[in-house]
Amino acid sequence: MKKRFSEKNVERNHEKKKRHREIHIILEQQEITTHDEIVKELSKRNIVTSQSTVYRDLEELGIRRNANRVYKPSEEIQKKFHLDALYDLLIANDSLVCDNVITYFINTKKGKAQEIAFHLEEAFNDIVLKTIIGLDNVVIFADGNVTTDDFHSIFVGQDE
Repeated sequence: MKKRFSEKNVERNHEKKKRHREIHIILEQQEITTHDEIVKELSKRNIVTSQSTVYRDLEELGIRRNANRVYKPSEEIQKKFHLDALYDLLIANDSLVCDNVITYFINTKKGKAQEIAFHLEEAFNDIVLKTIIGLDNVVIFADGNVTTDDFHSIFVGQDE
């Protein structure tokens, strides 16, 4: 089957990204001092590459040897790696991010927390993001951008 040139580039970029991710993981877990050791570790993970490719990868990733001659990414490079991985996961998994979360806590009689959580989730399914149920308590995470007076009144009590 023939592949278009752009398909090959996409495939190469995917392979490169995978190789970069594995290099980061290897260097986090082990003390590596040579390119050859990285090539061997990548091979164990079914990634076939050469020493010159690893050299280019390390240059591109900004990874250098430390004072002990061990390849270790700097804190800044590690942070960038983990942020990139996080963004990829969030996008690939169509994740919901809510920047305004209100937390509520309900303490109740033993055995009633599950029932309370069920009714809260059913009545306010557009507001309740998550409930955590204990034996005698419920923690509710609500979307602060869409909470209503009805919802809020449950937690502030009622006039007698």
